[in-house]
Amino acid sequence: MKFDKIKSIGYLTMFWISIALLSSCMSEQSDKIVATVFNKTLRFSDIKHIFPKEATKDDSATLAKMYIDKWIETQLLLNKAELNLTKEQLDISKEMETYRTSLLIYKYEDLMLHEKLDTVVFGEEIRQYYDNYSANFIMDEYAVQALLLRLSVNAPNLGNVKRWSASSKEEDMRNLTEYCAAHAVVFENFNDEWVMWQDVAKKLPQQAEYGKIPVNNRLEIQDGQTLYLLHIKERKSPGDIAPQALVVEKIKNIILNKRKVSFITNLEQKIYNDALSKNQFKIYF
Repeated sequence: MKFDKIKSIGYLTMFWISIALLSSCMSEQSDKIVATVFNKTLRFSDIKHIFPKEATKDDSATLAKMYIDKWIETQLLLNKAELNLTKEQLDISKEMETYRTSLLIYKYEDLMLHEKLDTVVFGEEIRQYYDNYSANFIMDEYAVQALLLRLSVNAPNLGNVKRWSASSKEEDMRNLTEYCAAHAVVFENFNDEWVMWQDVAKKLPQQAEYGKIPVNNRLEIQDGQTLYLLHIKERKSPGDIAPQALVVEKIKNIILNKRKVSFITNLEQKIYNDALSKNQFKIYF
């Protein structure tokens, strides 16, 4: 909703608003009126909080224009509502009391949660929850345990490197680690941790079928003078149950949310029981 009058008011105030922003302080005597709608008045003191300290004069003028336009629109709509709603419709005291009640209870319960709730989730709790509900955690994309090398095409003993990278023997991995320390541009070994495939694919050149996961779990790509070697040890596909390591944060949040619900339920019950024992309320029926 835009009005020509709103636009003209906004533009007329831009000059003095920009000048006022140059002042280090704003006295009551200089608290100018920015806009009026019927009997409602908007002053500079009502809008000065919207200006960031680092804002330029042009940015501040733009922010002021937007705020003033919105304020005028709101007052015009409010006026229409007050003129057209019935007396009963204008009476919002019940709604306000309900909102106040809900807001105060929420603030109190939130305060108690911050002060009293145990937010430490131990590994055993996570493992137990995962064991009981692992079927609820289904992959929607690929995840891998893998090894990624980036070498010069002129690096020595590439045949051994390819063999070591595909091996699960400790000796071969030790040989590979020592070799890469001397010759590899990149050596990323996440054979024992799960990572999302797309995060790995971003490190490959574009000709790797734009990130498509290799069917045979191996990938060898030459990009100019650089050789990429990828060996996937394990993979999880969309539809598989997610490994525990990938859902630890989700499980923590679930456990904490369950604690919150239990805490609030117990808090409400305790308050009720305390009041009951002290005869602080009566029920008539």
